[in-house]
Amino acid sequence: VDVYEYIPSMRQTNLCHYHEKYYDAACTFGAYHPLLYEKLLVKRMSTASEEDLKKKGKVTLPGFSKINCPL
Repeated sequence: VDVYEYIPSMRQTNLCHYHEKYYDAACTFGAYHPLLYEKLLVKRMSTASEEDLKKKGKVTLPGFSKINCPL
């Protein structure tokens, strides 16, 4: 599954929604700390390149059944 801009790319803005002009960085990064941990987990699970993440905000998720966790 390809997911775009869940982890913000270099194109990131503080605009919360496309349908209204409300700006707040918390919409992207989350004011509630568990959102940060979710985003870090998704980044770690991603098989997309760092370039795709940085330029497109793209992560590719193979699914939990395909993840090999060494811990």
